[in-house]
Amino acid sequence: MKHKLFLIVLSVAAICTIGIVWRQGRSRDAVDSELARVGELSYQVQSLVGVKGVWVLVDYLDEDAMSTGVTEDQFKQDVESELRLAGIKVNSREERSAFKDGAYLHVDINTVTYNDSPNIAFSVSIELSQPVGLRTGLSMSVRGITWHDRSMGMCPGSAFAERVRQDVKAGVDLFIDEYFIANPEK
Repeated sequence: MKHKLFLIVLSVAAICTIGIVWRQGRSRDAVDSELARVGELSYQVQSLVGVKGVWVLVDYLDEDAMSTGVTEDQFKQDVESELRLAGIKVNSREERSAFKDGAYLHVDINTVTYNDSPNIAFSVSIELSQPVGLRTGLSMSVRGITWHDRSMGMCPGSAFAERVRQDVKAGVDLFIDEYFIANPEK
């Protein structure tokens, strides 16, 4: 009887061990699969893997741009709203201060006007800045731009607000698409 009980206990232990080893191998396969998937992405998209949320910074609107009726706050609200609707966490200023190493999405709008022209030339730059590690002997983290999109154009001042909003939206939409390629919902 002791011999049969010993064989039963040994069999159960072997089945459990095989199950654990199989599950570990399966999770290792999942990790290997995820690493292979990420490795096929562009470096810019790879840099979005694991980003949990962003703080939004909009700046550099000059007097000529603001004379068309747009404000930095409007662009900031537009960008934050789009990110939230997509399901990307938007950090508040306080959260960013508490986590100084967090990522931020920088929307930079530059303009040039000419006295003899009703047109405004502009550039829109959307950049994700986040902590990056140096590969030197120093164990140090610095902030770097790891993702970006840029556009430029020229339009009459009367069309400036709508045109730049479209360019900002296109850049943010690209960021959102690539964010979810890097961080697929599971």
